[in-house]
Amino acid sequence: MGAVKRVVWLAFVLGLAAGGCGGGSGENDQGVSFRAVGIFQGELREGRCEVPTTENAIGDPAVEIALDDPEFDGGYPRSNAFLGFCRGFLELENNLFGQAINAERVDFEYEIPGAHIAIPPNSMPIGFRINPADADPEQDPSSFGQVNVVFFQLAGQIVPASLVFFLRQNRLSLPDLPYVMIVHITVVGRTDAGGALVTNETRYTVELIP
Repeated sequence: MGAVKRVVWLAFVLGLAAGGCGGGSGENDQGVSFRAVGIFQGELREGRCEVPTTENAIGDPAVEIALDDPEFDGGYPRSNAFLGFCRGFLELENNLFGQAINAERVDFEYEIPGAHIAIPPNSMPIGFRINPADADPEQDPSSFGQVNVVFFQLAGQIVPASLVFFLRQNRLSLPDLPYVMIVHITVVGRTDAGGALVTNETRYTVELIP
């Protein structure tokens, strides 16, 4: 009976160990190695936008936009317009040791509760190299306040201009204004060793008003 208990306990321990290691194919386990921290806004100083850092980032989880506002024609956020001027910065974090991550693409999926039509997805190509968590700050200095972190603005891509047009043209298939659109955001990257990684999902809420 004691031997049986030992076998069961060993199987349990091995199961925990396997679960903690993640998949063997290089796929990320819900953003543990490659993490989407969230959406932030920078600080406005003398009419200029300062890109967020880990020390001064301000949470930016949602925005309210008038659907027919001409400023919305070019999408959201926009670095050259008042609408979202210093908002919509995504923070990415590399928690791997000894390997950088090359962030390659941001994927956006959209959900409008009560809609009678599917909302088309969006993708944004990027090209950011994110240092490993154990990188030397003196040899690989970072302007973002942490050596293994980057911030970049999702300029005109959280809600692209094509989606603004789609929403305006399909009013009869969408809820009456105001309504909420939830943006689901993930990032695809690749390690120095060639392993594919996908971040955890981060969300952004857009409330569309008359």
